[in-house]
Amino acid sequence: MSTRPKPILDHIFGDLDLPKNSAPWLIERSTGVHHAYRKQPLNPQPGDAVVLTASTSDDQPFAEMRLWFSTDEWQTHQTMPMSKANLTWDSLRWGHVQTWLAQLPPQPEGTLLHYKLGARIEGTRRWVYADNQASSLAGADNFSIWYARNHTPDWAHEAIVYQVFVDRFNPGQGQAWRQTQDLDHPMGGTLRGVTEKLDTLRGMGFNAVWLTPIFASPSHHGYDTSNYLSINPRLGSLADFDALVGKAHQLGMRVILDFVANHCSDHHPAFVDALRDPASPYHDWFIWQSWPEYKSFYNVRSMPEMDLRHGKPARQYLLGAAQYWLKRGVDGFRLDYAHGPAQDFWVEFQRACRQVNPHCWTFGEIVQPADRQASFAGGIDGSLDFLLCQALRLTFAQQTWSLMRLAGFLQSHYAYYPPRFSLPAFIDNHDMNRFLFAAHGNLQLELMALQLLYFLPGAPIVYYGTEAGLSQHQSIHEGGALGFDEVRLPMHWEGEKDFPLSDFLQQLAQLRAAWHLDSPLPLNILYVDDQALVMQRGALLLALNRADTSQTIPVALSADALKDICTDEVLAAQAGKLQLTLPPLSARFFAINEPC
Repeated sequence: MSTRPKPILDHIFGDLDLPKNSAPWLIERSTGVHHAYRKQPLNPQPGDAVVLTASTSDDQPFAEMRLWFSTDEWQTHQTMPMSKANLTWDSLRWGHVQTWLAQLPPQPEGTLLHYKLGARIEGTRRWVYADNQASSLAGADNFSIWYARNHTPDWAHEAIVYQVFVDRFNPGQGQAWRQTQDLDHPMGGTLRGVTEKLDTLRGMGFNAVWLTPIFASPSHHGYDTSNYLSINPRLGSLADFDALVGKAHQLGMRVILDFVANHCSDHHPAFVDALRDPASPYHDWFIWQSWPEYKSFYNVRSMPEMDLRHGKPARQYLLGAAQYWLKRGVDGFRLDYAHGPAQDFWVEFQRACRQVNPHCWTFGEIVQPADRQASFAGGIDGSLDFLLCQALRLTFAQQTWSLMRLAGFLQSHYAYYPPRFSLPAFIDNHDMNRFLFAAHGNLQLELMALQLLYFLPGAPIVYYGTEAGLSQHQSIHEGGALGFDEVRLPMHWEGEKDFPLSDFLQQLAQLRAAWHLDSPLPLNILYVDDQALVMQRGALLLALNRADTSQTIPVALSADALKDICTDEVLAAQAGKLQLTLPPLSARFFAINEPC
């Protein structure tokens, strides 16, 4: 009888991954007129002819569909008809879906093209526009394509990122924590505290640091910005920030800032003024149901949503803010709730960033299905890999996925996205139960997940405190819990030299570099069953045994011998066959050839 503890469940995708929730979501996406940034290629280059795809449902009889596009900010525009393609049956919504196609003419380098799509109802002059189902061209969703050599910078592929929740990381030398008991209030971490630990982080192999929001904010977490151009005084000064960036760059490290565009704080001066007076010049910065009622992030009234549609003034304000920080030396942005603003905002955001720093790395928090994530290609560089995070947690923390299921997922996952689409990968972060807690404190399971994380193509991201075995008191989903703050305990620096995973993470970083795992090496499955998995990338193998007993695994590989990277033990083929013996709950790296 199994003594395995009951899984601590996640809700990473807000349960959209459950059929009862995904079915209505899919039905809504296929009802009416939709485009959803379906284009080919996904990341158009100068001179490419781009094919656009749209669809109409049979809820209404549509006579035609058209495309409007402009290359001069809608001062002028051209129109072309779309042609009918496939007519399919959708059993989810129990109706027909008509596909339409149009091809945009090639555009020269640097062109920013805007377009809209609409379908006319048969027998009328009424049009319905994608994707918001607007009834006028002026109110229709705006889509954009920036024709540029817009590729993820090379350094991003080589990045190994450490995520710092600044308020909970380190107060700095000579400073004590303000308090450490109330998770809902500031604890006293500072930018100076981060700077002091950069040498330590570099020693573990990290070459980039992601800082949770550091801008002025009334909250301890900072995801409600009240001034995008100033540092939160609790965290330090602009001079402290400059010193952090300078020290990081001296160490060969990059600095990535958390940037929240979807919403701001109700303390932001623009919102305060707009809420006080409907004639305020800042009125159009926000989304009003009917003034003074406004749209807010998940109905949290202290986080009003910003109106970032094409032509709105808040858009230019945020683009300018991003450029300001890039001019101060920032290397990239993690974009909070990136699927909130219209995607054409991110196309312009990317262009604005690249104008200042051509090597800026941008990746979004897009907690959405894979097709929605991939549609951001051509705008920002990529998406945090929430799907891989979910797969690793289901396989190793909850253990509700078999290794066979994991292998099937991995075989398709990286092939799905367009080339050079950035998928920074992680096993936990500030918005979910820590992996170690989810695994009921089983360190071996966490080690296996981290070994696989560093072995796979996406840039690894490690949440602060992982090296120290930092966990939490209760699940974020437990009754009476403080939600996400449960996973944001203060870092404990006592016994720093004896942190259980510091050397382990350093070794993984060295292995990732030595065996070129940060390059687009293909992933090959050499053996798999429900509890064992052997994969190859380049000249390196990773073998995993999730069983509670040791296993001997046959490997179909035309090699005379393998060498255990950790022990230097050489395993010679016997009668032309290789066999790997793995202890319970373990993973081992094997070399086919020595690294160059």
